[in-house]
Amino acid sequence: MQFETARRICWVMIILLVSLPLSVQAADLSIVPQIDVGAKYDSNINFNFVGRQHDFIFNTTPSVDFNYASETTKLTGHLGLDGQVYVNHSNLDIINQYYRLLGSQQVAPRLALNFKGSYTLDSTLNEEISTSGFVMNRSRRQAFDAAPGFAFNLTERATLQATYDFNRVNYQSPRYVDYTSQTVNLGLNYLLKNAKTTVSGVYLLRFIEYPAIENFYRNMGTYLGVSHQFSEDWSASAFAGLNYNWLTSQTAVLSFGNLAAFVQLRQVKLQTFTVTPYLNFSAKRHWPKTDFVFGYTLDQSPSGSGTINQFHNGSATISRRLTERLTGSLGGNLYYSISSSPGSNYNNVILYLTPGLNYKLTEKFSLNGSYTYGWRDDLSGNRTIGPQTVSRNLVWLYLRYTNQFHYQR
Repeated sequence: MQFETARRICWVMIILLVSLPLSVQAADLSIVPQIDVGAKYDSNINFNFVGRQHDFIFNTTPSVDFNYASETTKLTGHLGLDGQVYVNHSNLDIINQYYRLLGSQQVAPRLALNFKGSYTLDSTLNEEISTSGFVMNRSRRQAFDAAPGFAFNLTERATLQATYDFNRVNYQSPRYVDYTSQTVNLGLNYLLKNAKTTVSGVYLLRFIEYPAIENFYRNMGTYLGVSHQFSEDWSASAFAGLNYNWLTSQTAVLSFGNLAAFVQLRQVKLQTFTVTPYLNFSAKRHWPKTDFVFGYTLDQSPSGSGTINQFHNGSATISRRLTERLTGSLGGNLYYSISSSPGSNYNNVILYLTPGLNYKLTEKFSLNGSYTYGWRDDLSGNRTIGPQTVSRNLVWLYLRYTNQFHYQR
């Protein structure tokens, strides 16, 4: 019932954005089709500690991005497929699907409606790792996300923002637990007189449900932050706050009757309360030949394990144009997830390090190659079979075709 209600709200927002009259003034539309064709070698396709398997994988990844912009309307979208064919494990052959839509409409001088939505259908490790840090076995994963909202300019410098975010994740395998997440986000942004610094306050309410196991999670977050534009080529932001967490879970206990021979196993409701930190840092810097991007977030996150994880998610990428045609890059990712739910001891850290090269063959064709080293450590201390750490090596080589169609009125 909640899913149907949320879906109706999201469709109403989409219809409003699309049906509102577009500006009769100048507008730009760009459509960018792209396709990657290549192959990779993966030394540990499931990132397992024991029973590691390696394989060669052929990839075909077509996608289309579009952007529409006028004085009052902005729409961006992405449609992508990822076809994977395994040489030795044909049972893992798959076509993943990725769809994304973002839109905003200025309906009044002070009021703008906005919408963000996505749909993902995949069965790879990457999607679950990047959202919760939880390493799962192969299972079809279906994720739907929709977030309508609005922004209202209180004054020339103060803006009030509100968003409702609905997220539903389903797993094909019965080993994993489907969940629904609903988040209400209220934020106030104030631009200082220097016109470069924005001070922000955020109030958040989050409701996560695992209906199959009757686990329910409630979270209230209060955050403060600041964003600063040092120059046109350099910006940074920092947010910090607290999450107040209430978790209701079911646990099994033994019940002894009057006679010792009668022992029953029954479910008891367990309620816990915790306070955890929230952090978010990001920075971007551009030089004539070099770009640097950094991001780090510490927050609570649901997962397919039926628990709530304290999730550290960090990334950093530096790229440099070596010649007119050749660009080199070095990227790193950190995924550190600790279960904060009673009865769960999941505690894993994953590191990825990826150097890469991009060579521009022509205006539309480029050749890309990269190597990724992955490292995983089980910090729970309860592993009795296999090593506590494991590595993963991936080598990529693919040809990319990109074109752009631009229309203006």
